[in-house]
Amino acid sequence: MLANTHAVLRQFEDALRALDVMLPLAESIQEKDLRHRGLMVAAIVYNQVGEYGLALRHTAVVSNDQPSARTRCAIASVTLEARNGLKERFADDMARNGAEACDGEPIIAAFVRWHHARQMEAQDRVGEAIALLTQYLPEVEATGYPFIIAQYHAALAELSMKAGGPAAARMHADRALSISTEAMSAEAIVKAHHVQYLLALQGNDLASALSAYRLYAEAERAHFNDVKSREMAYQVVRHQSLQQAQQIELLRQKNEVLELQKRVTEQRAQNWLLLALVLIAGLASVGYWAYKTKRLQVRLKRMTETDALTGICNRQHFSERAARALVQCARDAEPAVLVMFDLDHFKQVNDRYGHAAGDWALQRVAEAVRPLCRDVDAFGRLGGEEFALFLPGLDATAAIRLAGDAQARFGAIDTEAEGYAFRIAASFGVASVETADYSLATLMRQADQAMYAAKRGGRRQTRVFEAGMDTDTSSTPPAPIDLLRSALRGGAIDAIDVAAGRSRDADADRAIA
Repeated sequence: MLANTHAVLRQFEDALRALDVMLPLAESIQEKDLRHRGLMVAAIVYNQVGEYGLALRHTAVVSNDQPSARTRCAIASVTLEARNGLKERFADDMARNGAEACDGEPIIAAFVRWHHARQMEAQDRVGEAIALLTQYLPEVEATGYPFIIAQYHAALAELSMKAGGPAAARMHADRALSISTEAMSAEAIVKAHHVQYLLALQGNDLASALSAYRLYAEAERAHFNDVKSREMAYQVVRHQSLQQAQQIELLRQKNEVLELQKRVTEQRAQNWLLLALVLIAGLASVGYWAYKTKRLQVRLKRMTETDALTGICNRQHFSERAARALVQCARDAEPAVLVMFDLDHFKQVNDRYGHAAGDWALQRVAEAVRPLCRDVDAFGRLGGEEFALFLPGLDATAAIRLAGDAQARFGAIDTEAEGYAFRIAASFGVASVETADYSLATLMRQADQAMYAAKRGGRRQTRVFEAGMDTDTSSTPPAPIDLLRSALRGGAIDAIDVAAGRSRDADADRAIA
């Protein structure tokens, strides 16, 4: 049988998979001997992988089904092996009767007596075990089956060592090792090398003891790995079988659902329409809420990142973008500048024309500057009428040119179309990483100081931060509104000074000078 062939070749995973296919079909096999043979192969394989309980279950099924004499012999061997594996005691008569049932089957009878001797050894009946194995050793040798011959000699070597017979122990150990390679019995090799190690120690031959111990350790490790690989094969196949069973059960449940749907369709065709309507409504509802949720997420993200009035970055998002870009510039040793500008005399626009006019002016300023920005640039409103641009890869010269372009665009903003009479201008401050050493906080502070230097210098101009500017004190006393602005500075919104539409001089009547 296929499972038996795989087991002989020590392909236990394949053997177990074959059993998974065969065992569910066992009851449908009419020929009793063939069915018994398949179940006994399963029991033998389960013993090999350490699943002794399953082996006993299958032998019990065969035993209760009036097996043939040869099958009863195999049942005895497999049952005794499984009970030894489970460390369950069995009566001596059970083993003797099993051996008697194997008349004409010397190999299986040899296995029965070997399993019997192993239990005797476990019960410290060493003398009886030696007598049993020695009595039938010639018969076992006559079978010419290396595996069981090696097992008998290895067991006798171990038992003789326990009984104090070193000569017999050495003879049996040597004999076991001489045929174990052919027999491929790892257990016999382990026992034989262990006996040789003990004999060398007993004879105070430390060199031989060390050599024997090395061989013993290697054999024991190989045997341990072999046992564990067989046990693992069962676990792997069992896990795969469980997965297949779950998949089959899932398919069965799906088939039941489909069958139920079919019956409902045949009996009440109109229910399909109702079901379709409910399904469409459900999908539409899910799609609608998914769309609404996505829009809400986009809206919330936009609200957290953009200034509600101008549509550009708010202070927090601008700082985050600038910080990320600044890290990249520092990594690549590229230049970068920060431009900060504040609308001149903006307060008077709000005072004279109202906050709606001020909001309109801020929106036009953002629209004027946005086309000057690249995709990599960051443009944001810091608060009030104060704006900032971060320009990676550019130097102060490029920043001054951009500030000039922005100033020109501000001057081109037509306020009369909206019914106002003022012009828009700003004071620009520029700071470069050359003085700020790739620190965003330093860049903003220096740009702020340069911007206020532009304010003090007459407004509507651009100043680049220079060393000593942070300690510069002008001989011209600051205007009261500048003092107020300085006092309120430090957050997202500053107090600001804006010029009225009416000028104090001849041409400031239409300028925010």
